[in-house]
Amino acid sequence: MRFSDSLKSIITKASIKIFAVFMVLIMGAATAVYVFEYRQNPQEYHSIWDSIWWVFVTVFTVGYGDIKPITVGGRLIAIFIMLVGVSMVSTITATISSIFVARKIREDQGLESFDYENHIIICGWNNRTESLIDTMLLLSPKKNLRIILVNELPDNQIKTILDKYSKANVKFIRGDYTNNAPLERANIRHAQTVIILPNLASLSPAVADEKTVLATLNIKSSYPKVKVIAFIMNAENESHVKRAKADQVLVSDQFADYFIASDILQPGLSNVLTQILNPRTENLIVIQPIPSRFVGKTFGELSLYFKTQNKSLLLGVLVEVESIGLTDFLSADTSHLDAFIERKLREAGKGLGEENKRYVHLNPDDGYIIQANEKAIVLQ
Repeated sequence: MRFSDSLKSIITKASIKIFAVFMVLIMGAATAVYVFEYRQNPQEYHSIWDSIWWVFVTVFTVGYGDIKPITVGGRLIAIFIMLVGVSMVSTITATISSIFVARKIREDQGLESFDYENHIIICGWNNRTESLIDTMLLLSPKKNLRIILVNELPDNQIKTILDKYSKANVKFIRGDYTNNAPLERANIRHAQTVIILPNLASLSPAVADEKTVLATLNIKSSYPKVKVIAFIMNAENESHVKRAKADQVLVSDQFADYFIASDILQPGLSNVLTQILNPRTENLIVIQPIPSRFVGKTFGELSLYFKTQNKSLLLGVLVEVESIGLTDFLSADTSHLDAFIERKLREAGKGLGEENKRYVHLNPDDGYIIQANEKAIVLQ
């Protein structure tokens, strides 16, 4: 837990009240001792700050002995501070401890809310989820990748998962991810990506896909700016998930046939693909920003740069077309004016949908001109 998170946990109404009472006790006792001591014991009680120092030392039972009261009134106050101060410190300690214990219990039960930002939310669970988390943690360039799991797994299974990722920022929220309540506790509004997995822990593949479609539709209608990656089991459901406006749709075993066929017709190709797709190898396909000085220059020049400077192979470019949501402004009869507006927007690199779209150009001609909204697809 980060220090800021711990601080927010401690600051509650109960803790504020106890702290306020404690400070009133400190200041009241310090003032009273100073009134009794500053005339008869001026060599030790020079100012009110000396009295405050003495009260803190006494309350926390440190007992340096550098300052001590000698008057009857000062010693009576010292006895009061010793009796009440120990109880007050014990109360503060117990309150802080109970806050952390309660927070830990809520986290273990999946009832806690999190204020993460730019985090990843994984909805659902199947036998590939742990491998997915491991891969994301391995490939993430930043060590503070934050992941929140939203599902309804049994307590013992969730405890095992959280224990495995105790050193990573992996949290759990219990609830049905087709509803907004658990998603709000996961702070979905500020999430980077939501991954919806087929919930094969308790559902059949067909029913799991139906739930994926429903969850996608709910998330994109309630939080349209959040990126959603939907994983489905049956390819015939891909169109339904796309209509629900998922940003990316992945189909189970989508490329299994290609791997098998390539291994038969082109022996060794599957080994090449396996090495490239293995996150634990040095040769990975990554997306990298293109230096601004290459905007307006050719693909050949950019390819030479990556080859000589980074010792990488430039495979192509990724284009992200920014959408501005003007569909509602265009009439349904597709008039010449609407067609003109749409054409000009697309020429400017802007679409008319609600979500940004990404397009891949692999191995373009060397004379292809690099645009400002493009990124490089590189084999390291």
